[in-house]
Amino acid sequence: MSREEGSYRMDNNKSNSLLRRFFGAAEKIELALGGLCLATLFIVVLIGIVSRLLNINAAWYEETTRVFFLWMMWVGVGAGFNHSESSRVTVVLKSLPSVMQKVCFVLYYVVCFAMFAIIIWFGFRSALQQARMGEMGSALRIPMWIVGVSVPIGGIFGFIGTLNTLLFENWRLKTTAEELEMEEIAAQTKKQIAEELAAEEAREGGVQK
Repeated sequence: MSREEGSYRMDNNKSNSLLRRFFGAAEKIELALGGLCLATLFIVVLIGIVSRLLNINAAWYEETTRVFFLWMMWVGVGAGFNHSESSRVTVVLKSLPSVMQKVCFVLYYVVCFAMFAIIIWFGFRSALQQARMGEMGSALRIPMWIVGVSVPIGGIFGFIGTLNTLLFENWRLKTTAEELEMEEIAAQTKKQIAEELAAEEAREGGVQK
């Protein structure tokens, strides 16, 4: 292998590592943001239930519930395309001829990228329009662009998740959830067997000493 080939492979590995870190960071942000929205939504709903039982007027909680529900929904839409979790339907695909499978494989990425690009573009346009018009919430009195911006952010997360699948995990689109589960179980079993063998060798080594 020449020096040029070696340097090219090293640079390629570094770029892949940086991309994987980027996709990993994006996924952590999605999970943190979605978890925060879910936890806040749960607390707000409980407050609303208690307020109704005690006949306390809490008009703000209904609007707060909608705000965090919309954020959670759009972040969840984007996060669902990480590892093709929401879009892996392979039963019909596997029954098609190989040529049609390849066409559907390409069509999946074309449709996903186009859909998320449209969501990002029109989502930002809508949020900017809300900001220019100064729209405010009726109960919370917060700028409505804070709610509207959840749409393009969800689109960005979805675009990133689809790109991650295209670059590193495109095999997932050809694998059913049951097959993935079996592979994970097999990997865990191999790891457990390897750990047991290592522990047994360590015990035998101690006995011989």
